Amino acid sequence: MSPFAVNISDQEIADLAAYYAYLPRLPAYHPERQLPRPRIVIYGAPLRGIAPCGACHGSLDNKIGSPWLEGQSEAYMKEQLQAFASGKRTNDINQQMRNVARAMTPQEIDEAAAYYASQPPEIVKATY
Repeated sequence: MSPFAVNISDQEIADLAAYYAYLPRLPAYHPERQLPRPRIVIYGAPLRGIAPCGACHGSLDNKIGSPWLEGQSEAYMKEQLQAFASGKRTNDINQQMRNVARAMTPQEIDEAAAYYASQPPEIVKATY
C-alpha cells in the first residue's frame, strides 16, 4: 500500500478511513472442510520457526493486519509464498512471512495453498 499512500493528504486518509469504517463488516465463514487441514496449517513447525497459519491469518473477524486466506486462489497463494521465500516479495513487516516461507517445504506450500483455496468465503450482499 505504501506506493499508493505516499502522496495522499491527511484529509484523504481521514476520508478513506471514514469510508471503510462505514462499510458493513463481513462475517467470518466457517465452511465444512473440503480438504483436511494440513499439519503446517494446524500446528506449524515450531522447530523450524513456523507458526500455525491461523495464528496470524485467522478468520476475518479475529485478526489484525493479516489477510484472510480462505477462498484465495491456490496458484496465487503458491506464487506469493514462493515470492516471500525467494525474497522477491518484501512487504512483510520484520520479514515474518519471508522467514516462514523460506522454512516451508514445497509440499507444505502446496498443501497450505490447496487447503485455503478449498475454503471459499461466504459471499455477503452489502446493504447500503
